[in-house]
Amino acid sequence: MAEVGGQGPAPRKDPVARVENRISGGVFFGTVIQGRTVNVNLPQMITPALGGLPPVSAVFTGRDREIGELLQGLEPGSPQTAPASLVAGLAGVGKTELVVQTARRALQKQDWFPGGVLFVDMFGYDPERRLPPEQALDGLLRALGMPPQDIPPGLQDRSRLYRSALAALAGAGSRILVVLDNVSSADQARPLLPTDGLTVAVLTSRDTLDLGARLFELDVVDETSAIDMLDRAVREARGPGDTRVQDSPDDAAAIARACGDLPLALRIAAALLADSPARPLSSLAQALAAQHLRLKRLRRQERAVRSAFDLSYQRLDPLHARLFRLLSLNAGPDISTEAASRMAAIDPYETEELLQNLARTHLIEPGRTWGRWRLHDLVRLYADETGKIHTGADDREEARRRLYAHYIATVSAASYAGPSFPISRAGAFSPPRLTAVRFSSQGEASAWLDGERPNLVAAVTAPQAEGRRGLSVALAWFVGLYLSSKWRFDDLVTVTETVLAISHLPNGSRVVVAKILAALGRELEHHGSHEQPDLLPCAFDAQARALAIFREHRDRRCEAWALVNFSRLLHADRQFRKAGEALAQAAAIFREVDDQDGVDTAHYVRSCLHLSGQV
Repeated sequence: MAEVGGQGPAPRKDPVARVENRISGGVFFGTVIQGRTVNVNLPQMITPALGGLPPVSAVFTGRDREIGELLQGLEPGSPQTAPASLVAGLAGVGKTELVVQTARRALQKQDWFPGGVLFVDMFGYDPERRLPPEQALDGLLRALGMPPQDIPPGLQDRSRLYRSALAALAGAGSRILVVLDNVSSADQARPLLPTDGLTVAVLTSRDTLDLGARLFELDVVDETSAIDMLDRAVREARGPGDTRVQDSPDDAAAIARACGDLPLALRIAAALLADSPARPLSSLAQALAAQHLRLKRLRRQERAVRSAFDLSYQRLDPLHARLFRLLSLNAGPDISTEAASRMAAIDPYETEELLQNLARTHLIEPGRTWGRWRLHDLVRLYADETGKIHTGADDREEARRRLYAHYIATVSAASYAGPSFPISRAGAFSPPRLTAVRFSSQGEASAWLDGERPNLVAAVTAPQAEGRRGLSVALAWFVGLYLSSKWRFDDLVTVTETVLAISHLPNGSRVVVAKILAALGRELEHHGSHEQPDLLPCAFDAQARALAIFREHRDRRCEAWALVNFSRLLHADRQFRKAGEALAQAAAIFREVDDQDGVDTAHYVRSCLHLSGQV
């Protein structure tokens, strides 16, 4: 109860005495009746405390830079101040926690937000609890001290009154911070945004919303912070004596990687460890190692990574949902718009628009360069699992075939775009030219190959069903020669070992597989003889396997060429007598099949290797 005003001057004898009342010391949202003495019930003051915020987490870590950037937008009178800031990112990436931590620090700054904070969870991605803006405004106005009977029924009137109240408080020195959490659309948030130029708002969303707000896109934490978060969460639950994370750094790193450094997944993993204090980290790391079970195992009671992704996925229309599911077919770390277009059989411009829309939902992320897109590891698993449910509707295997066909055709064109590619060294085992030239220069072709290298290697080495092995080995032919030209020896060995493994499986194109092994083995031998001797064992395996397949299928000409390649390997291994014998066998077979070029090659190789003996 506060008394405002006084009795004023002594009453005159005029028929109507003049009465003057002044009301000060607060902001009033109700009707004030003038009178000689007025008693007014003031609205309850909003204290500059954390009462309006959810509790902060004790395991929060690794976000100092992001907090600093957000605080710059909240500081009053700063050129960096933003009327609204939007923190957007993947489900479970820690948007709410970041904003709550930032708000707490802002409230501790002197004179930043003397009026306190208004926090409201909009539940935008929960169809059962989604908060309409008019309902949110009702709660906010009540929090500001507005009598319920004075709150108008309509959205527009409530928004006008709410903004007027914020402006009045800011003008009276009671600036308020507004936090809108889990907003799913611009329409849900726009009526709640302040417009007075002094009050500021911070929002979180899984979508990049068109609100004119300063955008902060939140990524996962780095691995060091992920391990620290795991350690803090376990010790918070079990006390400082639980040092399992500190005692097993390798297993902790494996768990962090399996969680994709996603805070939600890390918290669930920590809770699973806290449930069983005797459980070693190695047990959980092994449980999460199986990709096809990872999402199933990253759950505890009502918390689950899959459920968080479900809420975002279920908002997609059928066209976006299909493309999202198909993106998991690409085994590499990212995919180009062109490859996605070919895979989905959608116009490139429409594909680009769909991908941009998916990026706005943060189900996918833009790559480091324009026109490339990636999925978080756990989101990829989710898209793959969901895609397998829709295999028939998506025509999933045909989409995969189109993707491989795109890679094979394009890498073929790039391979023949200039003289620097070592196709000539493959000799009789050079890959066929599959398409017309599509690159204007060797530089353009090399740029494409360099950008797609991780995808090409992954496409070759990914686990292949029987019907897709032919696509994998065909791609390996071109990819292996490219890797050799770039001295990517680790990848070259991996590709060769993959083809070797496939060569032992039932395959109707075994001779083709052998030709590819012979070509890859030649590249390994070439570099192994000059720079990398450790490549020679893999080269021996490849050439020996190719030779065995040619003999098995009685392909005499290919057998002879494989013997020429094998002689080089034997010479590099200083088995000079066997090298000469291999060349002699090759020359004899070439004469048998009437291949004079082969005979000449055998003689030429003998002279280059300085081998004695009859060929």
